[in-house]
Amino acid sequence: MPVSFSLSRSLIFLMALATGLAVASNYYVHPLIVVTAQSFHINVADSGFLITLTQLAYALGLVFLVPLGDVLNNKKLIVGLYGVVGVAALLVAVAPNLSLFITGLLLVGICCTVAQILLPLAASMAAADRRGQVIGALTTGLLLGILLSRTFSGLMAEWLGWRMVYVSGALMLLLMAVALHYSLPATPKLTHTRGYLATLRSVWALLWQTPLLRQRGILGALDFSLFSVLWTTLTLLLSHAPYHYGLAQIGLFGLFGALGVLGANLGGRMADQGRARLMTHISCVCFLLSWLLLYLGATHLWALIAGIVLLDFAIQALHITNQSLIYRSDPALKGRIASGYMSMYFIGGVLGSLASAVAYQHFAWPGVVMLGMLISMALLVCSIVFKCERM
Repeated sequence: MPVSFSLSRSLIFLMALATGLAVASNYYVHPLIVVTAQSFHINVADSGFLITLTQLAYALGLVFLVPLGDVLNNKKLIVGLYGVVGVAALLVAVAPNLSLFITGLLLVGICCTVAQILLPLAASMAAADRRGQVIGALTTGLLLGILLSRTFSGLMAEWLGWRMVYVSGALMLLLMAVALHYSLPATPKLTHTRGYLATLRSVWALLWQTPLLRQRGILGALDFSLFSVLWTTLTLLLSHAPYHYGLAQIGLFGLFGALGVLGANLGGRMADQGRARLMTHISCVCFLLSWLLLYLGATHLWALIAGIVLLDFAIQALHITNQSLIYRSDPALKGRIASGYMSMYFIGGVLGSLASAVAYQHFAWPGVVMLGMLISMALLVCSIVFKCERM
């Protein structure tokens, strides 16, 4: 992809909004598992499997769908997938039975990975000295989508019912498909002859043969695992003593996470200035400090909020720094690079979520904090040992 395209502020904003809407569609169900379980007569105690299904679907999309960005025309692929996600969300909204409801959730989870096709496309379109800022803007949109989707879903369901969450989400996605159709520049015809299966096989070869991609993938996995460690168990902390918050109040804590995300474009700017390694070390220190605050947050609300903001700042800053480095290579590899990196990133998130649930079950909130500290220390050690900064 040549960099001759002009990425205006309005186009960057539109693409950032698009990434947020896509990924948010996979997180709407998180605060709704109890009410949807009641709607479809599922045992509420078993309703957590709905979240597991969306995670597995997203993983499938990362592995099998994102590499299509190196095979098919990017503009047509992106616009088409936004349309599919919109229709799938509508299917969830109107599903009369559990089978169609789950089918819709699976389609949403698989196809919302279109955000991981749009992001490397934007990176390849950006001038070299602005790539970090562009990646920062789109990644901010993505993480805001994850965080604010919980708030939006909880409040909308409380006011209008859970089905309206997906009706409104579907309408926004379909409108976004139209907006991207008219706003994205035409992408050039791909000239390589590599087939789809060969492209899939090359993802893992590229991952293990490229030191920077492999190292930044490990840092990304640890990074997102910290996100999952906090947000998987935060609801449990807030719903019990001393807080005793309700679902609507708990959902509002996503806004505090959003504050950290909004300030983290510093990572992209520092990467553009050649200070990615420094930003990585700063993020690691922020992780350690954030868990100290979160430990105090068990009984002090101010410390809990400060810890959430600082942790999400560090998560966003490191993630943007990682992507700013890995997307500097051949644009023809962008789909496979995104697939490899994001697969590792997501695996870290799933493992972090499972580990935090076990830690909370056996050691309550102090166990979660200790887990977060251990992962943060491992991340700091890796950031010191890893030396590669170029593909």
